[in-house]
Amino acid sequence: MLKAVHRYGVEEIDEEIPAGKIKPDSVGDPIVNSGLIAIKLLTDKEVYNCSKGDLKKASDKLVKLYLTPAWYKEIQSIFPNSTYVQAARNYKREEKSKEFLYELIDGIDEVDKSNDYCIFCGNPAYKRRDGKPFVKTQIPLIGSSDFTNFFPSFKNGIDVCARCALAVQFAPQLFYKTGGKPSAINCNNEDVMLVFGRECIEYINRKMVLNAFKSKDTSGIFDEGFKSPQNALFHLAYKLSVNYKTLLNDNEEIMIYRIDNFNQNPAGVSIYKLPNNVFRFVIMLMKSPEYRRTWYDLLSRHYRVKEGTKSGLTIWKVNYNRIHDSLLNNRSIVWTFKDDKIKKSTVPWIIVERYMELVRDMNKKRIGAIKNLADKIATCIEETNNKRRVNDIVSAKDLSAFRNQLRLVFRDWQKLGKDGPMITFDEYISTIIPEDYSGWREIRDLIVIRLYERLHDMLSSSEENESEGGEK
Repeated sequence: MLKAVHRYGVEEIDEEIPAGKIKPDSVGDPIVNSGLIAIKLLTDKEVYNCSKGDLKKASDKLVKLYLTPAWYKEIQSIFPNSTYVQAARNYKREEKSKEFLYELIDGIDEVDKSNDYCIFCGNPAYKRRDGKPFVKTQIPLIGSSDFTNFFPSFKNGIDVCARCALAVQFAPQLFYKTGGKPSAINCNNEDVMLVFGRECIEYINRKMVLNAFKSKDTSGIFDEGFKSPQNALFHLAYKLSVNYKTLLNDNEEIMIYRIDNFNQNPAGVSIYKLPNNVFRFVIMLMKSPEYRRTWYDLLSRHYRVKEGTKSGLTIWKVNYNRIHDSLLNNRSIVWTFKDDKIKKSTVPWIIVERYMELVRDMNKKRIGAIKNLADKIATCIEETNNKRRVNDIVSAKDLSAFRNQLRLVFRDWQKLGKDGPMITFDEYISTIIPEDYSGWREIRDLIVIRLYERLHDMLSSSEENESEGGEK
């Protein structure tokens, strides 16, 4: 049996892994995974099928890349004080870097007799020839040897095998720039990661051909200009949903690990996660050109533009968006699906339904019941010609006022002499105002959205008349 201790989370997880059951192309750590995929793409071989010659050839190209001016500044923030960026006079960075990488390659098949195991994959840990531990100079986000309190298990350095340590060195080639910081991208779909990885490698190859990395002003890491990590996360989801939808399943999640390997930030990493339910909603939107245009138009209404923002910057790359932030923090965005000033819905009802079902976890029966009630209210308003009832429902600021407006609508329905009640008692307490009443605002907004859609012509003519009256 092999033992692995994983490093992400409040507490360490100590679990037993059966020998021979370790997946060679994924270890659960986003940085190691990025490196394994990078090696696979650069050598056109599965990592475990690479010969030492294959790995050394790839390492030679890696060192040449990392020693360019553009990559120098990137590596400083990922592997500070490493052989790639060592500033000591007469220090042979290329020679020392290759020596370090070659040692890891030669050590892949070495088996140490100690009881230490790699925290990433569970294989026997590698002992460096110089006797020094692996610290943040070689493995980001783990601390330095003089401060053991920054390490897992309060140890001086971490236990890692040679293969995982080597993979970490290749990982930055598959990083993504967000807000000027290197970020590791992770998705639980390996096919998606391979496609994303190819895009990163193509970016690097294109810049190399143009000799762009000779300039410090060029980003070494794949950079699409996003200053906001949240917007970058959704951009990746939108892009994947449009370009690689055939690769997507129903259980996908995307995560961005925004890395700060300097000492200023005690946390070291900021994690942004696009949950599976939100990703499925995004995929649904992106599959339809019509829904896609509607969604992008909705997003454009909710970017927060600060005063003094430089003109010419792409707003969706640099500015905070309330919709994105709410989706990431499990807050309702139903209120964005309506515009109370012009009394119109901003998206078709089908998008509302899918959002409530996928993101808010509301069952179809309840969604249908709310829609049915709103349709009956719309019918009642049309037949009584009482457009003010819509304003009264929109203006309900508390639960008591909302329930009173529903009561008045129920009374109007009775006065019309309709067969049967507008809604039964059981439907009312189980679907409209259930349990602790905490979601009543969302129910009110859903009803209003449907009313705006059903009564569009009536409300539009009303607005026109009010406008004409105002001009007189």
